[in-house]
Amino acid sequence: MINVSTIASITDFLTPAVRAMPPSGIRKFFEYSAGRNDIVSLGVGEPDFVTPLHVRKACITALENGKTSYTPNAGLPELREEIAGYLESSFNTSYDPTNEIMVTIGSSEALDLALRALITEQDEILIPAPCYISYAPIAFLGGGHTIMVEASADQQFKLTAEALKAKLSPRSKVLILCYPNNPTGGIMTYEDWLPLPAWLRSIIWL
Repeated sequence: MINVSTIASITDFLTPAVRAMPPSGIRKFFEYSAGRNDIVSLGVGEPDFVTPLHVRKACITALENGKTSYTPNAGLPELREEIAGYLESSFNTSYDPTNEIMVTIGSSEALDLALRALITEQDEILIPAPCYISYAPIAFLGGGHTIMVEASADQQFKLTAEALKAKLSPRSKVLILCYPNNPTGGIMTYEDWLPLPAWLRSIIWL
């Protein structure tokens, strides 16, 4: 029970984690630059053109045909099958659309769901940095501890086994990987990845 007489503002109802979280820097800059012609905004990752007309028409048609009800939590089966087909034809990777593919509203929601399912308060989440600004807040809200792994400019912002070794501990549970990297544009080649999986498999704590 909350004693309303001790409430100074609505923020007193918020959890300590939410109160301690700073505002989004990207969103602040986005709002500042909106409608201005003298600023080139690189803050929000969206194209400088509108959604193609045939896609907008398909959305309108779907609404007119009554496609307005809830979908399965994992997404429409037909969409998951199309995604599986795309991944196989484009990247030669095989995923079962019934239990290995989930449709989310962007990568932030997917990451939030994954971390909520995986981490506890004692777990560490390793994140190559610089990184997308929402990774750390999502991990923080999930109760985990973020550990930034430096991906330096002289290494073309690539994750190296040496940098990862320096940050790894028995509490490490999740490694977030985003390549091509946001915001640096760094790319990991096949040769860059080779030292990592073999070494990681050899140091799993039980």
